[in-house]
Amino acid sequence: MVELLSAIGDSWDKRLDGVARDVYHTAGYHRYSATSGAGEPYLIVVGDSDRGLAWPYLLRRVAAVEGLEESDATDIGSVYGYPGPIAWGCGPEDPFLAAAWAELRETWRSQGAVAAFTRFHPLLRNVDLARGFEEVPRAARSLRRTDRGPILARGQTVSIDCTLDDEQARAAYARTLRQEIAQGRRAGLITEADEVFSEISAFVRLYEATMARNRAASSYAVSRDDVVRLRHELDGNLHLLVTRLDGVVVGAGLFTEFDQVVQAHLVGTDDRQRRLSPLKVMLDDARRWARGRGNRILHLGGGRGGRKDSLLAFKGRFSPRRHDFHAGHWILDPARYAELVDRRSRYVATRGLVRVDPNWLPAYRAPPLDADPVVEVPSGGA
Repeated sequence: MVELLSAIGDSWDKRLDGVARDVYHTAGYHRYSATSGAGEPYLIVVGDSDRGLAWPYLLRRVAAVEGLEESDATDIGSVYGYPGPIAWGCGPEDPFLAAAWAELRETWRSQGAVAAFTRFHPLLRNVDLARGFEEVPRAARSLRRTDRGPILARGQTVSIDCTLDDEQARAAYARTLRQEIAQGRRAGLITEADEVFSEISAFVRLYEATMARNRAASSYAVSRDDVVRLRHELDGNLHLLVTRLDGVVVGAGLFTEFDQVVQAHLVGTDDRQRRLSPLKVMLDDARRWARGRGNRILHLGGGRGGRKDSLLAFKGRFSPRRHDFHAGHWILDPARYAELVDRRSRYVATRGLVRVDPNWLPAYRAPPLDADPVVEVPSGGA
């Protein structure tokens, strides 16, 4: 049995009730992405209540890509974060998954999709469900580099074990990190949960300043309205933590909370207070806050675009726990895919935009390298 559900109403979330998942698999998070212009949200479910596979996705119009405005093709995209397929009543080696994958491909093709892309969840390890999903026909492989298959390693992420008490958790911190947090606390840094979201404007201001410092792409901008919409759609699963110094907000972060997992979603800090490390204090307090609410994990994410960089190193000072992060990319219609890549390449050449990201997937959506995002790990396409 194959079901294709929209994000309108409650059928999506009811269908996944009792299935291990995260906030990135919810209808509300997909509705938010849709109203942000990311695509049309769907949940495809193959199977029944005893055994099944579910895959939330965004159906995107290729015509939205500059230079491809005349195309009637679509592709399968992924929300910002860690979604990917989820399953019940079966494991990675179950033959059912191959049959389910065939059903998924046919459904996506019926929607005009030429390619599919998703990010997987490092904690759920749902990449294991997709390791046997091959591209059909095999001619799609000719469009890839020889070292790239459907499953793409994208570095690691960091999480903190919230079942540990304060002493145990801080013992796992880097020694200098403990000293820097203590210094910030002595200076007066205090973090509180702003459950009524009274400091949305302060968060937006600090987040915008942080993105500007890091030269992030304009697509990573977040407005007050964005935060209000996300809070509404997540319905109690989004929290705002603010760190103050002498009553002034010098750090703020949005954190999701779902099924005992807290995710650091977006954060911003006042660069003028860098010496006092407000982000370090905020994350330490976020751990304590998460533990106090009965959560098991605080997931900090990884490096910029999944890379092993200074951001990953910073997060790694909070915990030794690492999780492999993967993405997946399948070419569903090799002929049309090749045509779109060629058309986009010719358009880029005529515009002089020669520095596009060669690693972006699908390739015809590759942005200029000057727009390289530097925010949280689930960034960009691939």
